[in-house]
Amino acid sequence: MTLGYDVLVALPPKAVLADGTSVRPVPAWSPISSTLIHGERDAILVDAPHTAEKAREVAGWVADSGKNLVAMYATHGHGDHWFGFAEVAKRFPGTPVLGTAGTVALAEYQATARMDFWKSQFPGQIVENVVVPSVIDDHAFALEGHEVRFVEAGDSDTQDTTFVHVPDLGLVVAGDIVYNGVHPFLAGGDEQRRRDWIAAIDQIAALKPTAVVAGHKAPGGDDDPRHLDRTREYLRDAEELRAIARNAKEFADLMTLRHLGRINPAILAQSAEHLFPGTTAA
Repeated sequence: MTLGYDVLVALPPKAVLADGTSVRPVPAWSPISSTLIHGERDAILVDAPHTAEKAREVAGWVADSGKNLVAMYATHGHGDHWFGFAEVAKRFPGTPVLGTAGTVALAEYQATARMDFWKSQFPGQIVENVVVPSVIDDHAFALEGHEVRFVEAGDSDTQDTTFVHVPDLGLVVAGDIVYNGVHPFLAGGDEQRRRDWIAAIDQIAALKPTAVVAGHKAPGGDDDPRHLDRTREYLRDAEELRAIARNAKEFADLMTLRHLGRINPAILAQSAEHLFPGTTAA
């Protein structure tokens, strides 16, 4: 009996007017990965996007797999990685929604004090009646006799991030520790957090995985472990160029020249303006 995994990449939703009229794509959001780890009968879903339409796509995808969903797991507390579990739960009632204590604490904040932000960014689109994950009893889960490990990794683009390790598959589902073909979000922390982020990447690399699923990945991207190195390189480049650049625009331009293949430059602009407050990347 062997395990497998599949990944669905949800494209960024559109911003809408209050009357529901679609007006433009959201430029500052990146594609979001959901991963289904499955055996012959059962499966675990890792992460689900935040808008109802995209979450329903994930729910239908899981249902079409024919697997019995035995758990849903959030790699970290950002709403764009777990709000969608509420829609999946409609198709799989009673399936536990899980996270570590750090994930749950941030998720509770996102679902309350931060919810106005989400609704302002995506009016009329955010999943209703979100289900905050429950704290896991154990950092290991048995899926048809195979171990699935929930590993705490400290900070990356947010606090208390985790990844999922499936030794028998050589698989790591990395959440936002790894970005694949997408500009990483650097506006969520400081220099120390970026050092911690590199340490989290190193923690994954030490496992020598054969497949690494990034939390945000360009559609059609592979899951090659080289994206560990590429994310680490991006973070190191950001530190180097932060010391050279004079303002946000110069930083963004220099980073673009080194990372031409990455999509969503709006995220790079946000990061640049965070690193160089009072200046713009435009």
